[in-house]
Amino acid sequence: MSINTPAETATKSTCTASPLDWPRALAMLAGRILVVAALIPNGLRKIATFDVTAAMMGGAPARLIDGRLFPSQVPLFYFPTPGLFLGVSILFDIVGALMILAGWRARSVAAVMAGYCVVAMTIYHSAIVSPDDVRAILRNLPLVGGMLLLAGAGAGAWSVDGWLKRGDVPG
Repeated sequence: MSINTPAETATKSTCTASPLDWPRALAMLAGRILVVAALIPNGLRKIATFDVTAAMMGGAPARLIDGRLFPSQVPLFYFPTPGLFLGVSILFDIVGALMILAGWRARSVAAVMAGYCVVAMTIYHSAIVSPDDVRAILRNLPLVGGMLLLAGAGAGAWSVDGWLKRGDVPG
C-alpha cells in the first residue's frame, strides 16, 4: 500500500475538473480549437489545389483560380521536389491540427507547428511587395503566438495529455 502525496492525488483525479478548474479547462479547450481553426481548411485547400500548388512551389507562374491570382505571393525560393514538400505541409496542417485539437502531445506538436509557421512565413511572405504580404504576415503571427503559448502551457485538463497525466485513460 502506498501513500500518495497531495500532488500525486491531484494528478490522479477524475476526468471531470473541479468546479474551480472547469473555466480554465474550458478556456484551454476553446483556445486549442481556435488556434487551429484555419489549419484544417488550409490543408484541405492544398489537397484540392495540389497540382497548382505543387507547380507554384516548383517555380511555375501564378494563375487565376476562382477569380483570384494563385499564388498571390512570391516565395523566397522554389522547392526542387514540390510534391514532397507540399505533402509534408498538408500533414503539418491536418495531422498537427488534429493532434492539437485532441490535446495529444500538444506541447511538442505546438512547438513544431510554431517553427513550421515561421519557416512558411519566411519562405512565402518575406518579399514584401504589397499590403497583401503585410496582411499575410500579420495573419500568421497570432497563430505562432498561440502555438508558443500552447507549447508553454500544455493542452489543459480536457485533453488526451491531461487524461494521461491523471491516469484516467480507460483500459
